[in-house]
Amino acid sequence: MRLALFLTAFMFAVMSLPQQSHARCSLVDEDLCATENGHYRIRTPKGRGPFPTVLYLYGSTGNSGTIVSNKRFVDAFVSRGYAVIVPAALDVRYADGLDSGWHLRHERGSKQRDEIAFVAEVLRDAATSFVIDRRNVLIAGMSRGGFLAWEIACHRPDLARAYAPVASGYLGPMPERCQSPVRLLHTHGRADTIVPLDPAAPWSSAGARALPLNTILGRMAGTGGCTARGEAKAFKDYTRTSWAGCQRNASVDLLVHNGGHTIPASWYPSVIDWFEEGNKRPSQLPQGGGTAVFRGAGQNSGGGVFKGVGERATGGRFKKVPGTQ
Repeated sequence: MRLALFLTAFMFAVMSLPQQSHARCSLVDEDLCATENGHYRIRTPKGRGPFPTVLYLYGSTGNSGTIVSNKRFVDAFVSRGYAVIVPAALDVRYADGLDSGWHLRHERGSKQRDEIAFVAEVLRDAATSFVIDRRNVLIAGMSRGGFLAWEIACHRPDLARAYAPVASGYLGPMPERCQSPVRLLHTHGRADTIVPLDPAAPWSSAGARALPLNTILGRMAGTGGCTARGEAKAFKDYTRTSWAGCQRNASVDLLVHNGGHTIPASWYPSVIDWFEEGNKRPSQLPQGGGTAVFRGAGQNSGGGVFKGVGERATGGRFKKVPGTQ
């Protein structure tokens, strides 16, 4: 009898322990997940999941804590049943000083991080530690984060189901054909003076030459077997151009708005609508907002008070990890 009681108590204690997957996300200051080569933050909807996921790569001067603490940004996805993952960029030295940013392929050195490998690492960790649907991921990026999204779409298209870069392009040498077909939605502003829209002219940034937007979209369309560029048509607050004749799992679309180097408020629902055009959405997705939910751990992450998206964090509960944004 005593042995039976002991075994029962032992089993209960074991079952009460957090799962091993929780230990894989090494928490830093409550909700900053540590991986071998960096950090990320995550927000998920309420419910059990698995959740389709948006992995967002912010632009220069951004901060992962700032991004996930912006309720309007997070709710735009979480309210649609999506988890949001925001990897943390490292400090990178630009011509005018030190700031946060992603190390692109043409500028990586021996002491710089392979960002594509890091994004793959973040997705592996999040799939282990959280209830995300690894087969239903959208990678989006703004400005420098959009450049990285383009690189991933071209060189590691298997990391996501679709890609949505904004106000960016492909910086540095781009292959004539990418690794495999993808679904890609590029968004740009006509008045963008930082990354010019002009689809026919090459431009340069930080010593690197960027191909014209028409060229890189054409190469992605060619990789996907697309046969013709369609006419630009009105689409919500944009003009939308779609390539025709693409393979079954490929599409290339361009959204153009009248603004500058920014993300319009209407982009958030529009990009999810586009993503779901080509993906059968899992049934009975939970709705409503929530914080990060560990697989089996039953813990919620906290949040700080920060400035808006794209601004440096100056307060709140998150402490800056050296070299991490």
